[in-house]
Amino acid sequence: MARKTGPRGIYNKERTKEKLIAAVGRILVKDGFQSIKVNRIEAESGVSKKLIYLYFDGLDGLINAYLMQTDFWNQEREKAAQSPPAEIKPLEKDMMSQLFRDDFEYFATSAEMQKIILWGISEKNKAIKKIADVREDFGVPVFEASDLVFKDTDIDFRAVAGLFVGAIYYIVLHGKMIDSTICGIDPNTKEGRERFIRMIDKLLELCYGHKKER
Repeated sequence: MARKTGPRGIYNKERTKEKLIAAVGRILVKDGFQSIKVNRIEAESGVSKKLIYLYFDGLDGLINAYLMQTDFWNQEREKAAQSPPAEIKPLEKDMMSQLFRDDFEYFATSAEMQKIILWGISEKNKAIKKIADVREDFGVPVFEASDLVFKDTDIDFRAVAGLFVGAIYYIVLHGKMIDSTICGIDPNTKEGRERFIRMIDKLLELCYGHKKER
């Protein structure tokens, strides 16, 4: 029988790919990255493992597709790509404040993203490295815009942003994995996260309001 090539065949292919990608996420959350194997994905998805090789060129390709679909920063990169290229203008404080807020809330509510970060700091993996490089690519125009604000000042905004991102990841993972407070604040609650977010915003205000000449 000839393979379907019309719209219905294309739809079935995309639906099958989504089943495989979703299976990776479920396995990751339930049993960790060590359990992401071809046979396990076949059992979890109900899709022949042969299609992993047909549609994704193997397990690494499937994992990469999953990471690209799930990662917060890649989603932000794709949103930015939908807009026409614009002249780089000085980075506004409110934009960065909203970006960190969105990152915090997404990471705190996405069990999959939490597992991805744990995976990334637990072992070397080509797909994880690739998504990390994508995050860095997203940051290029952002930091070019921040350079217009903080050039010739004593504010190293790239380091500031790195500290915020690292803090967000650790705060959330500490709360989820250990189920404990940090400095008496519970990051597992909306109220607790708001306290951290407010201080991120306050520190951004200090950066923007206290730019000293070198």
